[in-house]
Amino acid sequence: MTFVDDHIAFETAPLTPNDVRPVFKQLIETIMSMPDGRAIGELGWLGCQVTAAEVRVLARAQQGGSTARETEDLSDRNRKKSKKQRKTAAKRATTARNNPELVSHIEDGSVTPEQLDALADADTKTDGAASKDADLLETVRSSNGDQSNDAIKSFVEQHNAADEETQHQRQRRLRKVSKFTTKRGTEAILAEGDKSSIERLWKLIGNQAHDLYLSDGGRDLPNRKHPRSHAHRMFDAFVGNFEGSKQPTANDASTAAALSRPANRPTIVLGATINDHGVITDLQQFGVGPLPPSVFARYYCNAELIGMVFDGNGQALWQGRSHRTATRVQLAALIARDRGCVLCRAPHDRCEAHHLIPWNAPLKGKTDIENLALVCQDCHHRIHDLHQTLYFEPQRGGTGVWKLRKATPDEIANQGRPPPPPRE
Repeated sequence: MTFVDDHIAFETAPLTPNDVRPVFKQLIETIMSMPDGRAIGELGWLGCQVTAAEVRVLARAQQGGSTARETEDLSDRNRKKSKKQRKTAAKRATTARNNPELVSHIEDGSVTPEQLDALADADTKTDGAASKDADLLETVRSSNGDQSNDAIKSFVEQHNAADEETQHQRQRRLRKVSKFTTKRGTEAILAEGDKSSIERLWKLIGNQAHDLYLSDGGRDLPNRKHPRSHAHRMFDAFVGNFEGSKQPTANDASTAAALSRPANRPTIVLGATINDHGVITDLQQFGVGPLPPSVFARYYCNAELIGMVFDGNGQALWQGRSHRTATRVQLAALIARDRGCVLCRAPHDRCEAHHLIPWNAPLKGKTDIENLALVCQDCHHRIHDLHQTLYFEPQRGGTGVWKLRKATPDEIANQGRPPPPPRE
């Protein structure tokens, strides 16, 4: 039988085990002769096939009675894999046995190996429920890696919400701070504890780091020209809390970080549902997940709370053309709706309100909630620099995924206008 691909012909015949490696090397040589773009595409496809085949073999071994340890050893015939890699391979196989359809999704490229690993990890936390949930799988298949990780995390949180208080108490018992030297030769402090406390500290530092970002030039200066990176600003903000450094004040109302208040009072955005009896249920801290009731009282005294009650009547979320930047209430609503960057799922305190149709584009986009989305600084720069448009693609079950496409000339900001002057 002859297989013809463009001008390259391959004669195929039944292979023996000794033929596999020579044929594979010939295949790689053929791919390397292709244009770079196509070569990368073919290598990506080939990688998915190899991953799927490995998962099938290890799942078959488990089906035949291999234990988790035996499966880990089987995955490392050359004894070169790390312990983490061996465990990952075994967990992939277990998840494939739980839902064999996943292997086909890997082969057709709709589920990446990274997404399979996230589902496998979620399975261990939900007794196998994650990889069998049809709506979750649909979201994973139609999302990028960051978006699907966020969806999987939300699924696990909702699945385990009933035990949230117990989990909080366990984390509080294990809280500690330790000092050590990293493998890179840097000194580090590790703080471990309950999710709500760590998240509150992280947001406090993040808000102050965003103030430093604005003082470094913000969006008016390309990131490569900033005097320090985001990681550097996070460290400087962290150290500044203990050294008493005064952080610059953010005054950009277009950013979600503009919701911040004085350094020792981080903003906490909560959501809840009021049932037919007027009882508040489903208390959530956006960016964290279900909020244990025992934490609420402590937050109430130490943070500014912005409440978003679903199905309630709030302030107007439509500004039309009267305001270019999102209002404080709109930012809170975006945090409640989007939770973080809709593309890479960065936390909301590192995000900005992005106009789907730019305010200063020929189509004259409005500052209305349906024309806004939360995106991080990096994604925001990329959207504008590459002249892309963000749009929402609905899915079954009332969910959906945010995606990008090439913008039309009418959707590009500052079309035919000079760029804004640099910051002073």
